[in-house]
Amino acid sequence: MKIETSSITWNTEASGSKPLPPLVLLHGFAQSLRSFDEFAEVLGDAFRILRVDLPGHGATACKHDRLSWATLTSELRDAISQLDSRPAHWFGYSQGGRVALMTALEDNARIKSLCLLGASPGIADITERRKRSDSDTLLAQSIRQRGIDWFVSYWEALPIFSSQWALPEEKQERIRRERLKCDPKGLAFALEQFGTGTQPDCYPLLREWKKPLMLMAGQHDMKFAASNRKIAETSQANPLVHSVISGAGHAAHIEQPAMLAQLVEEFCKSVKE
Repeated sequence: MKIETSSITWNTEASGSKPLPPLVLLHGFAQSLRSFDEFAEVLGDAFRILRVDLPGHGATACKHDRLSWATLTSELRDAISQLDSRPAHWFGYSQGGRVALMTALEDNARIKSLCLLGASPGIADITERRKRSDSDTLLAQSIRQRGIDWFVSYWEALPIFSSQWALPEEKQERIRRERLKCDPKGLAFALEQFGTGTQPDCYPLLREWKKPLMLMAGQHDMKFAASNRKIAETSQANPLVHSVISGAGHAAHIEQPAMLAQLVEEFCKSVKE
């Protein structure tokens, strides 16, 4: 289903019985709403699943060559409200986790709970953030110049995805096919407009977050496991759940979908109305 907002044409999908509580799923970089197929199937009896392709991914297109965080988060809330107007549980993975976090911090009125998997709260040090922005810009240029085949080979060889090398060949091929379907111009756009280097430091605001919060990282995802521990140490979230997913790396929703789905369902059901 296509949904129009001022700056973006969103590709969306809603599934599950309408009376069930809504759960928003936001995918990572170089993925699409299809990356949640197995995860969503496990959760389908418990939630009304709302999925979107983020700008530059799948069949979602931005109408302009610039996209601010404020525009992205505002229009995402608008798109989700057109799918389901009720307050929802929000789940985001990696880039989708950063988008979910920024959206929730901008306006939490329709956020029932926030679940983050392998998601950065931003880079506090301005110099380091600038370095990351420069790195994202260089990668975007390479994707435009070298194309999607080069990018996929580069991306799947990164150490952060090394745990996926042990997945069954059929699943590895499915992940690769989804990446190959990406538009290189769209990926470059996403890196430049809402990559990690553009995200402000959210630690101060996140420390003040008092709504339900679930922080998750795969067992082998050391970077984000450490980041989650830092957030959890000062968080005022109520309740706060900090989970490490056994046998998974960065993309636990793909590597351990049933285990992750059980944790998310238990957490969301524990949230008081």
